[in-house]
Amino acid sequence: MRDPYAVLVSEMMLQQTQVATVLRYYPDWMRRFPTLGALARADEADVLHAWQGLGYYSRARRLHQAARRIVAEHAGKMPKNRRELLALPGIGAYSAGAIASIAFGEREPLVDGNVIRVLTRLYGLRGDPGRAPLKARLWELARDLVPADRPGDFNQALMELGATVCTARAPACSDCPLSRTCVARKKGLTLELPELPARKAATAVKSVAVVVRRGERVLVRPVPRGAPRWAGLWTFPYVELRPGESARSGALRALHDAGIAGTVGTELMVLVHTITRFRITLEVLGATSTDRKAPKHGKFSTLAALRELAMPAPHRKLASKLKSSW
Repeated sequence: MRDPYAVLVSEMMLQQTQVATVLRYYPDWMRRFPTLGALARADEADVLHAWQGLGYYSRARRLHQAARRIVAEHAGKMPKNRRELLALPGIGAYSAGAIASIAFGEREPLVDGNVIRVLTRLYGLRGDPGRAPLKARLWELARDLVPADRPGDFNQALMELGATVCTARAPACSDCPLSRTCVARKKGLTLELPELPARKAATAVKSVAVVVRRGERVLVRPVPRGAPRWAGLWTFPYVELRPGESARSGALRALHDAGIAGTVGTELMVLVHTITRFRITLEVLGATSTDRKAPKHGKFSTLAALRELAMPAPHRKLASKLKSSW
């Protein structure tokens, strides 16, 4: 049996993140929070800071909440029952199957993108795998296939087959142990399956950030809890521009929201960042504070001290560029 907590962390990190990226961050996370208890006791700010670079910060919050729930309701021991796993924050059908089978040897299935690709090709299944009735059919097949003996190894092998052999664009069918019974290969449908819906074009989001200096310090502020993006993280004062709003007008609004008076200067740089279905263009303007009062929201910090704050990727990149140019 593998450490259930380690399985939980890895599965949460692997949601919407490539394996190579997770491999860079997982060891540091486990050193920082080696047990469920250590994670449950941690402040959310420390959890978000440790998650930097992985994106999709709601996963970090849900993982933190799950750890606290397990400590409070399960005496610090990960439940192995699928129903109880599904009741935890951030645990869906896939994660529940992964934890139950890999950590506890329970005969539970899992279906991810790799498994979908293998099963739709193996059985020649048409239709959108994310919708009924095919979605239910895939889970039914996965459940029928998983053996009672070493179910976790089987599930991982099935995912690995999809990741390394039955790939999306260049499947190595000649190396596949299932090639003789693969319906898609027999019918020449390999590259047509699975029938995934076309991806929607990324939505353009225009925003502006303001760099306010006081000596060697810059103004940063926490994103409000109710914000649609980056809630709880630290950023330079910024706003998303309204239709037709100029960068200068948006910058003044960002200063007002931070509770500090100032004048806006020239453009410093433009950063572009793509996340999920959004393509964010961040125009960065310099600004000068016209008073010496402390901001109502945020604080002035040295660039070196920003390393201790959890910041989203565009603002972390901005801090890095400022540090190299000062």
